[in-house]
Amino acid sequence: MGNFVLILICLLGGILLSKTKNFPAKAHVGINAFIFYVSLPALSLRYIPDIDYNFAILYPALMPWIVFLLAALLFLGLGKILGWHKHLMGCLILCCGLGNTSFLGFPLLTFFYGEESLKYGILADQAGSFIVMSTLGIFTALYFQYGKGNSKEIGAKILRFPPFIAFLIALGLTFVNVPDGLNVAFEKLGSTLSPLALFSIGTQLTWKTKNFELMPFSIGLLYKLVLAPLIIYLIYIQFSSEVNLVIKVSVVEAAMAPMITGVLLATEYKLRPNLASMFAAVGIPLSLLTTYLWFLFLGS
Repeated sequence: MGNFVLILICLLGGILLSKTKNFPAKAHVGINAFIFYVSLPALSLRYIPDIDYNFAILYPALMPWIVFLLAALLFLGLGKILGWHKHLMGCLILCCGLGNTSFLGFPLLTFFYGEESLKYGILADQAGSFIVMSTLGIFTALYFQYGKGNSKEIGAKILRFPPFIAFLIALGLTFVNVPDGLNVAFEKLGSTLSPLALFSIGTQLTWKTKNFELMPFSIGLLYKLVLAPLIIYLIYIQFSSEVNLVIKVSVVEAAMAPMITGVLLATEYKLRPNLASMFAAVGIPLSLLTTYLWFLFLGS
């Protein structure tokens, strides 16, 4: 419940403060810089070294990769058919291909299935979503902003991107005994991500319907909240004789709202920032209902 209250406070706080005269007009620029240079690297350094690489991680760990790659195929295909701008396609891939598997995912999993489900949720987030965001997500943001013919430049930007550098360092730390003091520091710095990201989105949130792209917005949420978890369910059920806990967790995590960091990437690289913020503003509360419906479908 505390996480849900925090979501509302940060989003509404950002919206309200952005309307006040004395609040800096571009405050989100500094907030986003802190997130990309401090919060995200800290999360990577704290959690990626703790991943236990074994066969058990495959179901939840592969789910975010499948969801993202299918989103890329879907929105690229629709974009070519419907003549969408590349910025719109990039926004849809980032916002609807990445799920909020931790900030929303962990409390919802605990509510639905108890503490036992968290070990699979953590795998979906750390071995899946976060790595997808740190690699394919960053590439997508850069590619759809700078366009074709800049592969070297895109590669160089990825290698210089602080979260990706931290990701590479974190992989190396897998073989090192990280001191508890450092882990505590990384954890506390990383915990700033969600409130700051939500607040940043709130400060940029606009409810202008004049140029609102309703059709791609509706298709994007339909994919993220309904089609993506359905596809994961249909694939995974082929490899199991029953709908066990690991499959339930994988499906429910696939049904989570758009990832805040994916929304931030789209915003930071000017890939339809207004539309991106609306995916968070509408997708987060709506997913509370749709994930519960998936929970009922899968059975307790």
